[in-house]
Amino acid sequence: MFKEPVEVLPNVNYTACATLKGPDSHYGTKGLRKVTHESPTTGAKTCFTFCYAAGNNNGTSVEDGQIPELIFYT
Repeated sequence: MFKEPVEVLPNVNYTACATLKGPDSHYGTKGLRKVTHESPTTGAKTCFTFCYAAGNNNGTSVEDGQIPELIFYT
């Protein structure tokens, strides 16, 4: 969790990364490349598209990795 919310703008690419220290950890599987959320109150849609990041990903990918979820509000 961030101490303060981070504004995410439409049509801008962002990279989320984390440095883990300590013993081996568990990781998630079956990640989705695209997630669309429809607001139950306004019907507005928010879409997140996930893609591979350049560089050393330590064996993680869009499908298998260490960041299990994004919490957002509009």
